[in-house]
Amino acid sequence: MKNTIISIGLFIALVIGLFFLNNKFVDLCNEIIVKCNLIEEALNNYDEDKAYEDAVALIELIIEEADVPAIYLNHVDYDVLKNDALKLSLYIRGDDRAESLATLHAVRSAAEHLRDLQMPNIKNLL
Repeated sequence: MKNTIISIGLFIALVIGLFFLNNKFVDLCNEIIVKCNLIEEALNNYDEDKAYEDAVALIELIIEEADVPAIYLNHVDYDVLKNDALKLSLYIRGDDRAESLATLHAVRSAAEHLRDLQMPNIKNLL
């Protein structure tokens, strides 16, 4: 009886932990998408300084919030997201508008893809 109670308690703790991590990661992906939209607006307005500041803030966000993805996600996917954000800041600083926008869309697409992977549905379960 004691083992059953411990097993049920561990299972409940696991489900609560996964629910918490999933919500935190989805919120992180949503923040990344919002920051990408701000960067795109700045690039469309030819305000490279603001775009660069937002890109650096995006990199800091991705690095600061790395604890949840490190536990919960494949490292390759998160590293691609981080590396693309770094490239984005370099392209903005180098005044390469086409590469900046292309990399920005890659970062946004990667964040959307990672967010969609975390949504429980039949496609993801099978």
